[in-house]
Amino acid sequence: MTHSDNLSSPTTGLGRQADEIIDDETEWADLTSELETRQFERRDGYPDWHTSTPFRPMLLAYLWAKVEDQSLTTIPDHLEKNPELAAAMGFDPDDIPSESTFKPSRLEEGRFEDIQSTVERAVGEIRKLAAERGSPIGQGPYKFEIEDNESGSLSNRTEQRLLRKKGRETLEELKMVAWPSMSLPRSDDAIYDEEELFSLESIAAIKRKAANDTGEQLGDKVNPDPDLDAPFYEDGPSGETLLTAIKKMDVDEIATMMNAALKKTYTRAKPRLKQHENDNGSRFGTRAKVALDITYVAYYGDREEMKWVQGAPDDKEYSWCHKFATATIVGENTHFVVAVYPLGSIEYAAADEYATTNKSYYVGDVARNLLSIASEYVNIKMVYADREFHAADVIQTISEMDIDYVIPARKDKYRIGPMCNQFQELKRGYNEPNDTPLYVKTDFPIHGAVKGGPSNSKVYTNLVILPPDEDDNANEEGSPQPFITSLDVSDKLALDRRWAKKQIESYSERGAIENSYSSIKEAAAWTTSKEFEVRWFHFAFGCVVYNMWLLVDFLVQERIGVIETRKKPRITLSRFLDWLDDEVVTLI
Repeated sequence: MTHSDNLSSPTTGLGRQADEIIDDETEWADLTSELETRQFERRDGYPDWHTSTPFRPMLLAYLWAKVEDQSLTTIPDHLEKNPELAAAMGFDPDDIPSESTFKPSRLEEGRFEDIQSTVERAVGEIRKLAAERGSPIGQGPYKFEIEDNESGSLSNRTEQRLLRKKGRETLEELKMVAWPSMSLPRSDDAIYDEEELFSLESIAAIKRKAANDTGEQLGDKVNPDPDLDAPFYEDGPSGETLLTAIKKMDVDEIATMMNAALKKTYTRAKPRLKQHENDNGSRFGTRAKVALDITYVAYYGDREEMKWVQGAPDDKEYSWCHKFATATIVGENTHFVVAVYPLGSIEYAAADEYATTNKSYYVGDVARNLLSIASEYVNIKMVYADREFHAADVIQTISEMDIDYVIPARKDKYRIGPMCNQFQELKRGYNEPNDTPLYVKTDFPIHGAVKGGPSNSKVYTNLVILPPDEDDNANEEGSPQPFITSLDVSDKLALDRRWAKKQIESYSERGAIENSYSSIKEAAAWTTSKEFEVRWFHFAFGCVVYNMWLLVDFLVQERIGVIETRKKPRITLSRFLDWLDDEVVTLI
């Protein structure tokens, strides 16, 4: 049974074998050691009596160079630097053939001329399989460029050249990652391809246009000098075609499709992320940190018959909004969205499973759904959630999944609020260099509705109250900072207090998430449609474009060898959208 899911099945023998072998950990030494090449030997351009290097290692080296976009004459140098790969191909690592053996005139016009077209097709299939599954195979010549840079640093001119080159190469590569996992309905007799609908949405996202404005722009891009009688120009998809296709999908179908695309972008980055994690795995690692958030998209139109419109928080400049929940990987530089979920409809919420008045959503169920989606491919170690997730149902949900959490606590009137007011009397510790004043209450009970349980269910957590912080924007000035956590914390000894403070303050790692939401909104199309499915599609598609930006930025940084020193994206979102604007027609 093959691994293929979203990809069309490979047609070449090498491609079909690769389909059986490649997963997210497969490297070239693994692949070449298992590939069978005997079926090609009868088409060897060199006769049996020719004193040449054996067929198998030469074919595998040729295949490797093509997939990795390497010059054939540089193969000996690369194999000398990687004796394990040389041995896997069948070479003697101490006796690699000379550069002249690999000249294009000898391989492409001599030895492999009869199978060159087959190899070219296999190259495309292997690249596609590797990109789809997150394998490091097929990531190009960047490794060797960096190794050859003896100074260890790059001039700005060289860096920008590499950024442009690698950025565009990576962007082209992504057409094999996110888009194949998407599908939009269209009529059986449509003369346009499904991909053209994604072109419409892409242009809408890039240009910050409504979908209705993009049909003409797509035509301009596909054919800037059109034949007015051509089928596309006369009957190609319009913005209304796109909207009609979206409206044929329900909320769940959109969620499934977009979450699959988000998964593909993260899977593509994961092998390289592992190589740059800290020793304790705290960056992305085998167990990742995930932020749960609810974001708001303003709504200013007529609310009649709008089931999904929600009241906005008091601190917003608008009164009504749509709400969307996300789970986002928390890293030093990169915040991949790994799950997205819509909020706001009583019919969509699991109201019949809660013993409380019907709500448009239940925050515990939101956490449950987000973590369930993300856990399918991310091993979650820690959850950082915003204050709205301070709820008994959330705590029970995360605890049942055996995941740690840190969540800012609400200052209620009768329990946490009074403890914050009495912080000076309750705290232990002193304002000294090797100590920190804080208060810990273990086994702290929280009451509330829990899915499948009574409305006053009781769960237990640990309460930690930190001193006021002038950089704290969530609490009033001079107020202590309360958090709930599953971590084993104590305020008895100075060592305990320092450890507890460090663990709770790690919540600040999710600080850049707020910037993520503004970027997602910048990467999403807008619409005047009152159909929630359309608005939900645009937001979720914006998350995919956002992830693609981060993936391009991350892989480009990794490829020019500077990711360890960067604290913010090297490629700005506006620059990425310009690239995507240029590439959108060929991307899809």
